[in-house]
Amino acid sequence: MKNPNQKEDNLLSEILKKFLDKKDFSVIEKKLSSERQSISGKPADIKFNLEEFNQSKLQSKIDLLLTFAKSKLDKVKFLELLLQVGQLTIVTGEFPSAVYIHEKILKETKNKKNFEGIAANAALALGDVFSRQALWQLSLSYIKKANALFKKQNDLKGAANCENTIGTIYGEFGDLRNAKIHFEKSLILLNSEKDNSLIGKIEINLGIINSIQGDLNLAFAYYNRALVNFEKVRNLQRIVEIHHNIGMLYTKKNSYKAALREFDKSISVAQKINYLHSIGMSYSSKAFIYARQNDTNLAEAFANQALEICFQVNDKLTIADTYKIKGMIQRNIKNYSLAESYLLTSIRINKDLKNELNQSETEFELAILYKEKGMTAESKKLLLSALKYYKKIKSDKEIKEIQDYLKLF
Repeated sequence: MKNPNQKEDNLLSEILKKFLDKKDFSVIEKKLSSERQSISGKPADIKFNLEEFNQSKLQSKIDLLLTFAKSKLDKVKFLELLLQVGQLTIVTGEFPSAVYIHEKILKETKNKKNFEGIAANAALALGDVFSRQALWQLSLSYIKKANALFKKQNDLKGAANCENTIGTIYGEFGDLRNAKIHFEKSLILLNSEKDNSLIGKIEINLGIINSIQGDLNLAFAYYNRALVNFEKVRNLQRIVEIHHNIGMLYTKKNSYKAALREFDKSISVAQKINYLHSIGMSYSSKAFIYARQNDTNLAEAFANQALEICFQVNDKLTIADTYKIKGMIQRNIKNYSLAESYLLTSIRINKDLKNELNQSETEFELAILYKEKGMTAESKKLLLSALKYYKKIKSDKEIKEIQDYLKLF
């Protein structure tokens, strides 16, 4: 990724142009440019954490921007600017800044009836931020707050967005039944609305559900419909996600060349908008494919890149998944002790996050390791645990795979 800070600055400038006239835009650009130069260097004898330093640079830019914009814009425009800057920080994985901005919006709009719509969007954004960090209860509390405000405003699109987001959280738990219920609620709320972007988001999620359950053709149809909708409106963030999900679908079909092409498409677009969260996931997915192909060097390289990004954006789900992949890599080269440590770490994190799907996937990989080591009883126990979950979600492909593997004992 080339100069991500410059990309972030360019995206921030594009937002500012929408709200400030040419004169004011020129003034704030000069202020931000001076601020960048003032913190670009550091004394050689000062030790610092690079991640914290980059975060402080962004926070400094935001503080300068907010102070200037508040003096130039009316309150509605100022809050709308905050929402767009906040969305940028979510896309770029700057979650502390995202929380800071959206909590500021909620503070500015508290108990003010005229600003309930803005407050609802801020609460929904906070729910999104916390869900990306697997802080499920905190996420749900903000989404429910947003949902109540949207319904109070009779904003069906907002309420549908909340239902869709709640569905994604249940999907992360591996609770596909409840996920589908909330996606269907979302579609019902949209019956009288024509919002192609939101319908596209729901189609992505239904694609994911059907992919997990093994209906790959239906999943592919959902993804393609959503891709057409988002390409029409040039929604790059969603285009990134769809290419990644199509890559995951091809991975399930063992069509690895096609999968890698989709992951590369996803990464290419994600780099344009500095969408670190998705880049980390795609690197991890590429590492999985190379691990399956016993290409140790490439698998390890992509897994390490994925971890570097995921630690930065605090993507705990992908961190857990990448530890699973690193376990597979070490198992491939017969380094069983380290492989076991990685796989057990992945299981522990997934249990903490209550993600049964990823836990079951990792249990299967650990079961293979234990069988190779001659630990038959331990292997069977893990296989039966994973099988129980896959039967619960009716995932036929995984059920057959485990049942076939059990026949080898």
